[in-house]
Amino acid sequence: KFKEMVNKYVVDNIPPQYILNKTFFFNYDFYVDNGCFIPRPETEQLVEETIYRIDELYGSKHIKIADVCCGSGAIGITLKKEIENCDVYMCELSADAVNITKKNAKNLNADVTVDCGDFITPILQKKLKFDVLICNPPYIKNSEKLSSLVVDNEPNMALFGGEDGLDFYRIMFDHFDEILNEKGFMGFEFGYDQKEDLEKLVVKSFPNYKYEFLKDYNHLDRMLFIYKN
Repeated sequence: KFKEMVNKYVVDNIPPQYILNKTFFFNYDFYVDNGCFIPRPETEQLVEETIYRIDELYGSKHIKIADVCCGSGAIGITLKKEIENCDVYMCELSADAVNITKKNAKNLNADVTVDCGDFITPILQKKLKFDVLICNPPYIKNSEKLSSLVVDNEPNMALFGGEDGLDFYRIMFDHFDEILNEKGFMGFEFGYDQKEDLEKLVVKSFPNYKYEFLKDYNHLDRMLFIYKN
């Protein structure tokens, strides 16, 4: 059986996580298959930094959190497990990924709400508002060449974000005030080489809001937080 799995990786070029149907995220055991994007270590740090900010800004207050483009559900489910007093809403376009998220929520005993819909459309249609919104959107440039291990296996809709990779950020920024409560923040992951272009977009969209960029453990620009009031 071990040799079969090695052959799937070496010969068939299938990621180990899909072969095992398992990946570890924030010490939790998540089911994954080729219906969802495989969570990366960089996203663990986004969750970690989000938890720090929730603790600092809200303490024990009950809050509402959204995880958009939730994929396997790693971000939202982890936040539900780690934050004592919160409601977590998650949405995802892929029906396969939604089913995977629901499976992970059940396996990890996480009471979350999961919707299937195009990006933030379900949120806008239901006129939902949140204290915290976290998003790891597709942010790879359409023209960028990726490893065959990634592009031939993982859902391409979870990878590519337009000509400059920033299409999903533009949509989110346009609806920022509409989605966040009077006081709140959004957190995003982005590509290591996108800070300059993304910061121009942030400055133009939010002249009166505080924002910060953070580096990951590899000292690469990777996270953005924007604060409302």
